[in-house]
Amino acid sequence: MKSQEAIAKVKTLSDVEGLCVKFAKGHGSNDPVLAVKEYLKEKPYTAEEIEKITEKHLPSILGDNPTSLDVLKAAKHFKLHQRAAHVFSEANRVHAFKETVESKLSEEEKLKKLGDLMNDSHHSCGVLYECSCPELEELVKVCRHNGALGARLTGAGWGGCAVALVKESIVPQFIAKLTEQFYKSRIDKGMINKNDLSLYVFASKPSSGAAIIKF
Repeated sequence: MKSQEAIAKVKTLSDVEGLCVKFAKGHGSNDPVLAVKEYLKEKPYTAEEIEKITEKHLPSILGDNPTSLDVLKAAKHFKLHQRAAHVFSEANRVHAFKETVESKLSEEEKLKKLGDLMNDSHHSCGVLYECSCPELEELVKVCRHNGALGARLTGAGWGGCAVALVKESIVPQFIAKLTEQFYKSRIDKGMINKNDLSLYVFASKPSSGAAIIKF
């Protein structure tokens, strides 16, 4: 689903892994998620509390990034526990997804597990990271209700797109149901041009990601 655009800095997986390991080992643990639960309180932190813990001025931590500084001026509290729990658990899900794809499970078992990981990811994005929105929640719900093994927001969140894992045999019916139950009302209201529908909902097959090819 197309909506507003969002700009976000994206760390590479290796950066996230390094952050996870560093945080966990710094607190005497091998599991970043457990370390977060034990050492970060669930109650939101104030800017003053963060500066006291880090012994640094927050604007310097944010690298004087204009967008981040605007957030800093507007925000009164910061959910460090929830945000860190999402980032670290999401990194774990990436590994679990890769391992599942490469496993010797049956095709049915693989798809079930991959779908569950996608659903867990979306829940984490919505509850812990709070980067979902009502439209995405509705779209994901419609996807799952019509045969998606898993569905989640993709991109930076706060609008944008959702991706659903669907068996190839039901793709045409799935798109038809999605059109009827989600997009039709928006077409009727003039939010979407009917002739542009193929730009909003379409099927694609999984493929290899970015790679370095050495000759």
